[in-house]
Amino acid sequence: MLHGNSVAAINNQLLKKLDLQRELFSDQYQSFEINQQHFIYLLHENTTAITRGVAVLLADSGVSVAGQKGFVPLAKEMNKLGWVTIILPAPEIAFMPVADEIASTETAEGTDTENPNDTAAMAITSTNTDTNNTDPASNGSITMVDPDSVDPDINKASVSGIDNRAFLQHEEQLIALLQAAKVKSEDYPGFFLVISQGTSAAWLSKIYAEKKIDSPDALVTISPYWPDRKFNQLLAQWLANTPMPVLDLYNQWDNEWARKTVNAREVAAIRSLKLQYRQRQLLGVDLHQQDSTYLSKEIYGWLSHMGW
Repeated sequence: MLHGNSVAAINNQLLKKLDLQRELFSDQYQSFEINQQHFIYLLHENTTAITRGVAVLLADSGVSVAGQKGFVPLAKEMNKLGWVTIILPAPEIAFMPVADEIASTETAEGTDTENPNDTAAMAITSTNTDTNNTDPASNGSITMVDPDSVDPDINKASVSGIDNRAFLQHEEQLIALLQAAKVKSEDYPGFFLVISQGTSAAWLSKIYAEKKIDSPDALVTISPYWPDRKFNQLLAQWLANTPMPVLDLYNQWDNEWARKTVNAREVAAIRSLKLQYRQRQLLGVDLHQQDSTYLSKEIYGWLSHMGW
């Protein structure tokens, strides 16, 4: 049985799919059928004589696959560099009420709220129920967060949480989408590259760190974050534990969640002796208006450095 927030997220996803079908001609998109749901994606082949491989692009949750604020401009630039591009839709995120609303509801119902740090300290176990496993790279278990490490710059009353069941459903949907894209990529020669942004980049860091699916040849993360404090604190270590080369991009115009982990992501990669990790700041205006040519050159330069 689906949780109310999960149903709302699925309904929003359905509405966006219908909007896309009205916006695009039927020959401009393709679709995957996953668990009796149809997910629209955009596939564009390279415009060069030689194919470098397939680049899967996954924008932040809520960003349209066909919108100019998404990855369409970047996909066109990647096509010019020899990449076949697949733009996937990011699942919708279901949120639970903010912390102050939860506190008032619990008080009204007589719920025990003696320790306000309990909510921030709790973590979700996705598939592994062994509570003794505290390795963020292990398959499914998340370590407890130290209440003393609370970020004073984030007001507790403004911290949103992701519904636990919705979190797992979102992750499962992402895994299914990536597996379907991987199968599609086998129609083309070359490397398998994944480019992700925002919450999608954060989720993929966790998925690949826990080895829930086969790793791509390389991963590009753009301004990764979770709008949830307990998960955002674990992002740096998950990213450091990914087995593939990672290009970690950020921008001064990123939201507060993404900016909070910039230094932590680099430090975690250094301490984990992660090979072929590079962190770069994207210079210029808001990332939504970022020059896709500039962004594609950052990716191209990094891949060329690795010998691709």
